[in-house]
Amino acid sequence: MKKIGTIILMLISFNLIGQNLAECGIDNNPKLTQAESEFLNEYMTEHNKQNFDFTDKKVFFVTGNSGNKFGTKSDYFDKIKQRNQTDDKIATWVVKLTEKEQIESGYDVIVTYWVKVVTEKRKRKILSEIKASR
Repeated sequence: MKKIGTIILMLISFNLIGQNLAECGIDNNPKLTQAESEFLNEYMTEHNKQNFDFTDKKVFFVTGNSGNKFGTKSDYFDKIKQRNQTDDKIATWVVKLTEKEQIESGYDVIVTYWVKVVTEKRKRKILSEIKASR
């Protein structure tokens, strides 16, 4: 009987995450909506998000093997939705920014997807490209 209760609770929680996902990525505003923040806080492991809380944050998305392509919020969530159909997750990480980097770039964090590694050198290049486009 306990197993049935556990299974029911798991199915309900998966369904709630799926409903929350439907509300994510509907625009490319870098400031996350409440639904997007909640979803990412649940979706990423503590290791991947490095204890970062996405609530009310502005996020810059980066993709490509070495983080050489700028992504969009809608692209990012579309990839998650595609993978979610097969119960897979996308490879995604948080690259924290210092307070100075946040002020200079206008973003709170960089979120990478399908990026092998973001070196400090690449991070600086991303930040300088953000500044140049402002």
